[in-house]
Amino acid sequence: MASLSNVVLTLIRDKVKKTVNVKVTGNVNFTPLEMCMMKQCKDSGLFKLRCKLWVEDSPLFTGADDLLFIFPNVFTYPDGSPTNPENFTFQTVVGESLLNEDWGQDEIYARAELTNNLSLTTVTKKSNVVKGWF
Repeated sequence: MASLSNVVLTLIRDKVKKTVNVKVTGNVNFTPLEMCMMKQCKDSGLFKLRCKLWVEDSPLFTGADDLLFIFPNVFTYPDGSPTNPENFTFQTVVGESLLNEDWGQDEIYARAELTNNLSLTTVTKKSNVVKGWF
């Protein structure tokens, strides 16, 4: 099964506008068999890549991380020119208040999710955690 690597979250604040530029980058790494299939069946839509923003919660409080945002764009592979690895970027601008999950410092991370549409299996990869007072 394909894998995800180098998933990096970057948050750049604009304190005047009270917005945050959110950027998630990374790589999708395919097996040789998957590459062969994608080159032969270019319109197959074999994989879908999605990305979500989460806040990391302490197990002392709720025990589960909270979903903050789902990026609306979805990448489908193979694309017009299958390569290995495939680089991806999810980017958006959100209001600071979206990232302000509680009364203290927030710990934000992204999670990329790659689904194989044939086997219906999904692999995920968590990014670095970015701490801030939003």
